[in-house]
Amino acid sequence: LVTMQGELYELASVITHPGSDRQTIHPDLPFTEPAPLYVLFLALQDVTMEMGPTAFLLGTHRAHHLPITDELLSQAKCRYSTLNKGDCVVVDARILHCGTANESASPRALFNLSFRNPQVTGDLGYPGSMRPGYCGQLTFADVSHALQLAYDNNDDDTHDDDGSSSSSS
Repeated sequence: LVTMQGELYELASVITHPGSDRQTIHPDLPFTEPAPLYVLFLALQDVTMEMGPTAFLLGTHRAHHLPITDELLSQAKCRYSTLNKGDCVVVDARILHCGTANESASPRALFNLSFRNPQVTGDLGYPGSMRPGYCGQLTFADVSHALQLAYDNNDDDTHDDDGSSSSSS
């Protein structure tokens, strides 16, 4: 949906600390056609229910241009983004969602990338999190190419899961 020309709009970490309250249900962007932004959250650790995973209300990226009512919320199917380390979730930025309360003793950390739909021009209502010199400079193709190069250059599996080096015979 973004195509290889989609602009890298955000590159950040999202960290929810122990004791953080639940967010109010909200979309990141108001309803417009076509979808302006797609968001990828990559789990940097296992995310349990106690850590306050994001709750997504399925299908609301198509419906919340209507007022957000108790009826809409009660009829929506909810899914929690409990993830294993390395798992990711990709969502339309118009979906209704909220971070739930972190009731664990550990922070919840996610890597966040978002890509702008190249069909959408103009102001999205908030600036992405890119450093000014990189705004509008990188595309999904650029990120894909860089990841492929990194993968190709590290295919000998010389690191253990904890990041320490190991030798292979």
